[in-house]
Amino acid sequence: MQLLRRDRYNKGVEQTLRKLLRETWASPVFGDSFPSVVASQQNRVTETAQILAQHFSKGLYSYIRPVYTDKSEAEVRAIVSQIAPKTISFCPALTAGEFDDQQQLLAISLAIGLMYWGDQTMDRGDLAMPYAIRLLVGEHPAIPNNLRLTAARQHRALRGIREQVTRFSQPEDAALVLDCFDRQVLMNEVRLDMLSRQYTDCPTDIRQDFLATHASRIARYMVVDAGFPSVSSSLYTIYRQYEPDLPPLAEIYASQELTRLLQICNAVVRVADELGDWQMDSGTHPEWGSFCINLFNQAHPALLAAFFTLADIPLSLQPTLRQAFTAFQDDKTREAAGETVMHIFFDHVKTAIQTLPLDAQRRYTRYITLCKRVLEIGYVNRVGDITLSGISE
Repeated sequence: MQLLRRDRYNKGVEQTLRKLLRETWASPVFGDSFPSVVASQQNRVTETAQILAQHFSKGLYSYIRPVYTDKSEAEVRAIVSQIAPKTISFCPALTAGEFDDQQQLLAISLAIGLMYWGDQTMDRGDLAMPYAIRLLVGEHPAIPNNLRLTAARQHRALRGIREQVTRFSQPEDAALVLDCFDRQVLMNEVRLDMLSRQYTDCPTDIRQDFLATHASRIARYMVVDAGFPSVSSSLYTIYRQYEPDLPPLAEIYASQELTRLLQICNAVVRVADELGDWQMDSGTHPEWGSFCINLFNQAHPALLAAFFTLADIPLSLQPTLRQAFTAFQDDKTREAAGETVMHIFFDHVKTAIQTLPLDAQRRYTRYITLCKRVLEIGYVNRVGDITLSGISE
């Protein structure tokens, strides 16, 4: 195995990364998501994460630099630095030093980083990126002349996702892993972006009708594009190389118990992300993002009901949740209301894991453990992308 070498890199990234690792390993949701040995290995794993961050930054820069012919090197590196901490924290943090194949961890990081870059670029109002993503999934959209060159460059960069997935995936898992990135996350983000634009184009007095009409679609896109399996399944396919008796991903996705759990996990991390990004999604921070429909900002009863159904929230908990989403609109009760929502959703997914049939818990122990670890990251993620980027520190 080739080890990566440590070089000098952005100190702000290093500080934010250390903070993310520390908070994740504290296991605030489950308390036992990581082996006890992680405490004694913390310095070693942190060092690995920092080395990965350096090489990730170089790799992502090389992919996206050709897209930005109008930006300086410093401006492009600033984009990379915004993506790096959150992306890198997924890999060495969640594997907790259980294996040291830095090249494969780097490949996962780059695939996730490119996915985040596509999402972030679209969130910031880039009109070419939706076309680039449609090209990525094999569509042939009619691209306006003024966007064709940019969309083509973005498409070339996004093809790095497939390149990296083939480097870390087991051959029989690769297609399923790739689907998590391009069709589940990026294409559904394109669809949600389109609906958000249509919403803002509506006269103010009919926007509530728009949400009611499209509630099911909006909720479905929100849940599916949360990206939970893009992390859990990517890491799992590497573990299969070290533990060959682990079931293939196809079996996991064929399990009704596991697919239900994954949908709940997707919903939970989406809610955490929505809470963290409610200000950014409002469109009041144009340097970070244009308007996007957000569950906390557009808490229409029909949208909440559709989301609760997909998350399999018990009927007995839904009135409390609706009250919390309403209370979130008031500055005085916003913080407490947000914590109420987090408490209910994370307790719900804990129950879903604890009540899995025993045979499923035994057979899919490794995948369930990775799910718990990704949920820990999701909980940390509730602070929002602006904070996670390290820019605000």
